[in-house]
Amino acid sequence: MPSSQDMIWPMGIIIRGITSGDPAEIMRCLDLLKATHAATGFMHESFHKDDPSRFIRKWFAWANTLFGELVLQVLEKQPRLISR
Repeated sequence: MPSSQDMIWPMGIIIRGITSGDPAEIMRCLDLLKATHAATGFMHESFHKDDPSRFIRKWFAWANTLFGELVLQVLEKQPRLISR
């Protein structure tokens, strides 16, 4: 198992996107989340900083729910970010 200091929590990225008012930062969060789901379509508890295919928990409802909240918030407040 990788060292915990090499693992990134998608929930941290999601919360950063939810709390940001900067469209560029929100887009960076969405792009990073999209690039690190390891072709599963789901958010994980954590993923390795150098290899997103090394992750903990294939299905993590808390992170997936927060991701849904981020997407809904962006659709409501800045829909142009989703439609690109």
